[in-house]
Amino acid sequence: MKKLLIITGMLLSLGSCKKLDNLLVNPNAPDPSTANTDLYFTQVQLSFAGFFNGASSNGMELTRMIIMYGPNYQNAYGPTSYDGLWSNAYTGIFKHANEMISIGTNQKKYVHVGITKILKAYTMMTLVDMFGDVPYTEANLGSSNTNPKADKGVDIYAKAIVLLDEAIVDLARTGPSGYPGSLDLFYATGSAAGTANWRRVAKTLKLRAYMNTRLVQNNATAIQALLTENDLINTKAQDFEFKYGSKVSNPNTRHPRYSGNYTPGGNAGDYIGTHFLWTVSTERGAGANADPRLRYYFYRQVTNNAQVTPNSSSCSVETRPAHYTTGSTNPYTGTTYDMPFCLVANGTSGLWGRDHGDNSGIPPDGNLRTTVGIYPFGGEIDEAQATRVSLDRGARGAGIQPIWQSAFTDFLRAEAALAGIVAADPKVALESGMRKSIDKVITYPATVNVPVAAATVPTQARIDGLVSRVLNAYDLAANNSDRYDVIMKEYYVALWGNGIDAYNMYRRTGKPGNFQFTKIANPGSFIRSFLYPSVYVNLNLNATQKPGTGVETPVFWDNNPATLFR
Repeated sequence: MKKLLIITGMLLSLGSCKKLDNLLVNPNAPDPSTANTDLYFTQVQLSFAGFFNGASSNGMELTRMIIMYGPNYQNAYGPTSYDGLWSNAYTGIFKHANEMISIGTNQKKYVHVGITKILKAYTMMTLVDMFGDVPYTEANLGSSNTNPKADKGVDIYAKAIVLLDEAIVDLARTGPSGYPGSLDLFYATGSAAGTANWRRVAKTLKLRAYMNTRLVQNNATAIQALLTENDLINTKAQDFEFKYGSKVSNPNTRHPRYSGNYTPGGNAGDYIGTHFLWTVSTERGAGANADPRLRYYFYRQVTNNAQVTPNSSSCSVETRPAHYTTGSTNPYTGTTYDMPFCLVANGTSGLWGRDHGDNSGIPPDGNLRTTVGIYPFGGEIDEAQATRVSLDRGARGAGIQPIWQSAFTDFLRAEAALAGIVAADPKVALESGMRKSIDKVITYPATVNVPVAAATVPTQARIDGLVSRVLNAYDLAANNSDRYDVIMKEYYVALWGNGIDAYNMYRRTGKPGNFQFTKIANPGSFIRSFLYPSVYVNLNLNATQKPGTGVETPVFWDNNPATLFR
């Protein structure tokens, strides 16, 4: 009897332990079925915004939007320059995206999964666009493979397109969770509209990928199909962009470039490229005929150059570089012009930038430099205030990352038409892209509740005047090379804030063809792809740095001659 009681007690104890086991969760090894996919989802989106910002900055520098110090291309960036970007891609995005896709699929959160696949695919292609061949198949396998080998860039692009196709399918599936609502940091709209927007993003990114690779792959049929279906980002409401807030701390939700330029000390941190300032303010029309986006793109801390001295602007007393071109014909005005150098508009406008590759010392001009405006960085609109930057100016940092906009789609349409891929008039798409971009920019202040003086808002006549000059230049172009120049110049101006596609566009087309030279006459090979990051080549036994200077190695879709680039 005693033995029976003992056995019975043991069985009851074991049963209780089993019940208790069901209630215990090891925090270091959570059950995937109970993992919080929302946290993964949010982390992927935030990491993606940071990744885009870093990659965009490099592209903006190489395309003369923001200063590249140089002085030559080989020395402009080192392997450590990209360590943060690389780590963010592989640990901030890929690692969390892979978990999100696996767990979200099990939990039937299909829309979350589809969005995550889109962000992952964009990141995959951008790594290829920047570095060429990179680890993918063997990456993020943990301790089972700490030395992943690189995949061919062409293979990664193909896998990214497959991922976009999967995302389109996922977005159409129904599940108990439905649309993520406010957890979607890009659209955060109703279920039907939100999934439709993301579907358009996926298809537009496919078009973007096919256009990037059109020189090396026979993908005309795929491009034609997407343009014919036209389920793309075509309106302002559909734009793919990450939106920032205006909170200063805990956490800082402002656009990173706003944070770096609207400082408590009243000194702007960035130099805008002299070439880009000239392109927007002077090349296609000056003064009252300047680009209507001018005062939205840039904020002048001074409205004239009365404070120009050898100490504040050393280039103002330098001899113009002998290799800079002079007497070029301006297709928009019929006049001649010299390659811009140092100060824009004969030193009277207050547009204070820096020349491409100028690595001379930094003068005390932080309160004089032209800085980023309200669009897309959430800064101040230029109404000739002539006051230095400070905290809480303009939109207080409530800017956007313009990842893809409807105007960009039209410029791809124009490029495809001029390339003979589709039977359409490139000029129609060119005009549409220009007008959409201008409308996006001049209506942006209202979206962040910043009033604009009536005198600052460009008139319809001014907008029409710019469009007319550009279309006339297109009509007068002697050949397709010159026509590409006109189209890509407008695409370039519209891409302010998106250096990734500006860099891709330049390597794909070699346009605009009149980019300012580096300040030194022999800067070496233009950066066709970046050096591999040090965290990759130093820690991965299967990684080797690129041969030669490294930067002259083109990515797989760039088969252009080196002579095309400056």
